[in-house]
Amino acid sequence: MKKTNFSTRAYVMKNGQLMIRVRWNSKKNEVGFSVGYTIDPLKWDGDKQLVKSNTTHKIGGKAVYAREINNAIRSFLVCIEEVFTEYSLHSEIPTTTDLKELVNEKLGRAKQETLVEESEVKTLKGIFKEFLLLRPQEGNWGDKIHEKYDQMWNQLNSCNPSITLESLDRTKMQSLLNWYIKNDYCNRTIVKQFRILKSFLRWASRNGYTIQSGVLEFKPNLKVIPRTVTFLKYKELIHFFHFEFPKEKEYLSKARDMFCFMAFTSLRYSDLAALRSVNIVDGCLDFCTEKTDDKLHIALNEHAQKILDKYSWYKGDTVFPVPSNQKLNDYLKEAAKLAGLDREISQVYFKGNTRYEDTYKFWEQISCHDARRTFVCCSLALGIPASVVMSCTGHSDYESMKPYIEVADETQKMQMEKWNLHQYKSGIIESMEKMNSEQLQQLFEYVKKIA
Repeated sequence: MKKTNFSTRAYVMKNGQLMIRVRWNSKKNEVGFSVGYTIDPLKWDGDKQLVKSNTTHKIGGKAVYAREINNAIRSFLVCIEEVFTEYSLHSEIPTTTDLKELVNEKLGRAKQETLVEESEVKTLKGIFKEFLLLRPQEGNWGDKIHEKYDQMWNQLNSCNPSITLESLDRTKMQSLLNWYIKNDYCNRTIVKQFRILKSFLRWASRNGYTIQSGVLEFKPNLKVIPRTVTFLKYKELIHFFHFEFPKEKEYLSKARDMFCFMAFTSLRYSDLAALRSVNIVDGCLDFCTEKTDDKLHIALNEHAQKILDKYSWYKGDTVFPVPSNQKLNDYLKEAAKLAGLDREISQVYFKGNTRYEDTYKFWEQISCHDARRTFVCCSLALGIPASVVMSCTGHSDYESMKPYIEVADETQKMQMEKWNLHQYKSGIIESMEKMNSEQLQQLFEYVKKIA
């Protein structure tokens, strides 16, 4: 029996995707299998090539234990071993295609996850099903991203139930645009939906499907005004932070505290909900973000530390007793209304060529994500360098942080106030230089008295 040299190992790719690969014949051939889980690289045991024992992983909004992931890894390794053993009995080596098919067959997922039946591939619906099956594994999708593509697909089919990849050309793209306008969609939403559609079509193109000329280049010729970014100004944030809620509405006080902690640290809701005591080291937050897997190190200011101290009584698995995202948003609206956060927010938008303008009170629009924007805006307004702000938020470049930087008026007002302060200081110094010792003594006593 011919001896076959091969090895199997599991590893974490740069994007955090846990994979298993098998190599043989001096690495001339290689086949990789995705286990289907994404994990925090810090929870990976490189020596054992397994997930660290007794760790928990949040995947697709659900908690997955290390045992489950490691069992999946071992199942792949066992099946790969079996295939090579079966072939070695005949002194043969499986082809890459045979290995893929046999391992997936042994795992009970043959053609289910790796192949789409020919009859399905020929339809746009089949390609979309394949996309929803494979794309989440490639890009570490969350549930909300999946919902966005489902929404886009339903709209496309509502416009044209018989649409095919072959018939989807520039004319059909224009018809879809007209359908959106006819059904009273906001221009901002239309542009977003076309962006999602073309993202799917680009994936299809990369995977060998033919996209008609001009489809990917199609751009809706619509007037779009960026949405007004909502955030609390510094004085509003401090007012909210110190506001006393009635004792019978203690839940509003907790909601306010959760918002303010995010506003003082730049945390997203997902990171706040997952924050553990082990993430607090020497007055800093040290953690990997749930959304992007960025490793962040954020120094806690005095306000954030006060909130931590306030909830030191809580003995749960996480630092704070955080309600669901929806409940927290509902509580925040009630809390902000009671606290008098009623600054008016104007939203201007277009539907087709018609301009609309809606005006809201801030408390009507407040949500968890406003806290993150508040951190960015207040930090810049206080003169903290943008590079420092970006190191806290995890933004990799100025362009990605641009939607948050809507503080031109507030920042300019605070910075221009330095001119006034300098003028006052200059005047005081000039007057004091003209005083004699007795006048200076009288001034000192007066200041001491009123202080």
